[in-house]
Parts: sequence; C-alpha cells; structure tokens
Amino acid sequence: MEFFGGDSGLIDNIATVVGLARDVVLFLLLTVALIALLVIFNKIRELLNTVKDTAESIQEAVNTVSEKVVEPAASNAGAMRGLGGFFGFILGLRGSKRRDSE
Repeated sequence: MEFFGGDSGLIDNIATVVGLARDVVLFLLLTVALIALLVIFNKIRELLNTVKDTAESIQEAVNTVSEKVVEPAASNAGAMRGLGGFFGFILGLRGSKRRDSE
C-alpha cells in the first residue's frame, strides 16, 4: 500500500477520482438537461406560431363572412324585413289552406 503514499494517500486518491467522476457526470447531465430544455422551448415556440397562424386565419374568415353576409344584410334592413314579411305571408297562406281543408 505504500505505492499510493500509504493508506491516507490511497483514500485521498480514491476520493479525488470519485469527485472528478461525479463532476464529469454532473456536467454531462446538466448539458443534456440544457439541450432538452432548448428543444422543448423550440417546440413551444413552433406551437405558439401555429396557434397564431390559425387565429389569424380564423380572423380572416370571420372578416370575410362579416363583409359578405352581415354587412349587406345590416345595410339593407328594409329589404330583409320585406323579404321576411313576404315569406311570412306565403307561409301564412299555406297554413290557412291547411286549416280550411280540415
């Protein structure tokens, strides 16, 4: 045992090797954790961009529907009221014919 400087030297050498191995393993684990964290953040960023693009597409669709359906109907309320009255009259006549035949 004198080769390592006695019992005390052997223990010191083993402690140093174990400490270095622990530090290397810890460094590797921290590196892997950092890489995993960067990959996760990248995936979250891509997901948020996809959600943003989808929200913009939905907004464009809503604006298109609003421009083509809601605005013309709202701007010509008299015509829509007349059209509703016409269909009400027709349906009313049809309903009264059914009542008369019973």
